[in-house]
Amino acid sequence: MPSHKRSYTYLFLAFLIIWGCENDSLDSCEIPSVGNFTKVSDMGVISANFINNIRPDFGIPEDSFTALYDVQIFSVEYTTTDNKNNIIYASGAVYLPLTSNDEPLSILSGQHGYTIRKIDVPSVTPLYGYLGLFGASIGYASVQSDYIGLGSSNVSYESVNMHQNGNAIVDLISGIKYYACENDIKLNDKVFLLGYSNGGYNSMAAHKILIDDPRDYAISASVLIAGYYNFNIDTLNVPDTLFMPAWAIHPIYIYDKYYNLELLDKVIKSPYLEKLDNLFKGDLDAITINTYLTTNTRDLFQPEFLNSFTTSNVFKEYRQKLADNSLLNTVPKSPILFIHSKEDNAVDYEQSVDMATNIQVRGGEAEIILLEKGLHSPVAYAPAVIEAINWLKKFE
Repeated sequence: MPSHKRSYTYLFLAFLIIWGCENDSLDSCEIPSVGNFTKVSDMGVISANFINNIRPDFGIPEDSFTALYDVQIFSVEYTTTDNKNNIIYASGAVYLPLTSNDEPLSILSGQHGYTIRKIDVPSVTPLYGYLGLFGASIGYASVQSDYIGLGSSNVSYESVNMHQNGNAIVDLISGIKYYACENDIKLNDKVFLLGYSNGGYNSMAAHKILIDDPRDYAISASVLIAGYYNFNIDTLNVPDTLFMPAWAIHPIYIYDKYYNLELLDKVIKSPYLEKLDNLFKGDLDAITINTYLTTNTRDLFQPEFLNSFTTSNVFKEYRQKLADNSLLNTVPKSPILFIHSKEDNAVDYEQSVDMATNIQVRGGEAEIILLEKGLHSPVAYAPAVIEAINWLKKFE
């Protein structure tokens, strides 16, 4: 019969082993240098039934997609870096499926389209993160960045800023990995990107960031829908009638203010020039802003801009800033699918064709689907989102 002393020794050793294992688990949750969540707010649960009921609002056929899980949503603030690598704060949303199994989850990072009003973002209104919401409802741990300059971020949003927009995405992914580890949410090693419109550009920017500055994860596959990538502009082809004049002017306005280019009077005509400071304060959406502008290109833009943008030294610095943020030569290290409509009236489908071709000729993996019908809107492209999610499943 073993002595009590020996029994106590065994118990003590068992305690040390258990305590050590628990400590190892805690120690494995390494705090990221950027991306750590500084604020987490519970936004409640959206039921699978509600998600299925809003499918018609997004133009999604009921037989093509079925939400399986209720989704718990959190609004988060997290650290990231600006153009000068200073630590700043950004916001976004986390969408977690309420599953009944214990299977590790893949991460899906959704990137929303062009937004001007600061509150039209996932962290404020979760439905603006519909890419993440739909993904979570079928079992992904989804995140959606508001992007730097939107949501609770206190800087100006630049729709064409490779560094800031890419970092906002990759750092939020780092943040959810740490948050999941801390909260015993099991993740596998799969990370997917799904971006629409401006989110297509920002998704490619995330690839560029990870190529130049790798993190502790890799992107498994991506789908980019109706995005733009090439800003090495040889010719300026502006239609006579603008689909969304607010979108056409906003990038120029923000660049002019951020980089002190002092170009606005050489680009925009009166009386619209004098309205811009009030229109682009971040409290109006694009549709409202459009009512104060004109869709007639020649009434809105100065002749010198339309006729000499690619050659005049007046616009040289602006052209260079755009070229510096062009992503046409980026070659992602994982498969990527482009989806674009030939009828897109905001972003030319050749943007996706050229991007896919450049990736292919440089040895990358790229596919492209060109849709015959569909204007530039989330509803028109909603069926493509479902096609994208189904395509990503191949890489699980």
